[in-house]
Amino acid sequence: MPELGETQIEWYFFDDRPVILPEKYIVRPYVAMIRASLQAVLFAKKKKPDLLITHDSRVAFWCAFFAKKLGVRTKHIAYSFNFAVMPQGMKRRLMTEAFKQTEKFFVFSQLEKSLYSNYFGISAERIEVVRWCMSVPEIEPTTPMISGDYVCAIGGNARDYQTLMAAMEKLPDIPIAIVVRPENIKGLIIPPNVKVYVNLPQSQAMNILKYSRFMVLPLIGSEIPCGHVTLVAAMRFSKAFIITNSSGIADYVLDNYNAITCEAFAPDALADAIRDLWNNPDRCRELGENGRQFAEKYCSEESGVRYLRQALWSTPS
Repeated sequence: MPELGETQIEWYFFDDRPVILPEKYIVRPYVAMIRASLQAVLFAKKKKPDLLITHDSRVAFWCAFFAKKLGVRTKHIAYSFNFAVMPQGMKRRLMTEAFKQTEKFFVFSQLEKSLYSNYFGISAERIEVVRWCMSVPEIEPTTPMISGDYVCAIGGNARDYQTLMAAMEKLPDIPIAIVVRPENIKGLIIPPNVKVYVNLPQSQAMNILKYSRFMVLPLIGSEIPCGHVTLVAAMRFSKAFIITNSSGIADYVLDNYNAITCEAFAPDALADAIRDLWNNPDRCRELGENGRQFAEKYCSEESGVRYLRQALWSTPS
């Protein structure tokens, strides 16, 4: 990978795609992920590589856990370290102990740096903040899945669809398509102007985002470090978005520049924001273009390579 500044690095990859039959059906615990983590640590024990990089906080835990049990001392970088829901009880205690030997953590917001440092007893010096990076998402099909103008809301982690449904009930003439998990809408009353899609493939969810007029991203509070993937995807598509005013997304959102923020649990204010943006297509395009420029500068693949290069060469040997 010469783009990382070194052509002689040998990379070995382990993934959690199900291999054996039980892995296809047992998702709690996620057997395939645990197996892949154990494989990576066993490889590290045998080959003694210079560095182990994990992606996802659960993978980081299992690799750290197995490494400690098997006496593996390979330096470990926990990239994409993020929790939608903080672990409690025994899980928290096990993770706190396991993460003691992890060299470096890379998180997607300043809020998470403070949160995880305090929650797991990780020194702040071991936590680096980088923005979520991605290329322009691929879509399928290439033509719009939904005809006409509409708003969209996408994603499942820490979403407040109750407030969004209450807002949309006040806006019967504005159609919205939401892409959710079943638990996101359990017990909710869905207004007639809301079209619900459950568990869509990523490429289809991105189709709905790409061809929407703008996106709404409601979060379950003002200190929620979630929604990064979805909001960056919106910016990469030049889409304006309305988002809950949360300190967890402050590294990405500049109010009235690349997005419009709205207070948490405020359906009247959210309805007003949606109505105002729906009725102002020029403002919508301006926010979208500003978002595109922001994402190209800070959240592109090139930025991701730069962050990974930082992770590789800032880790003591």
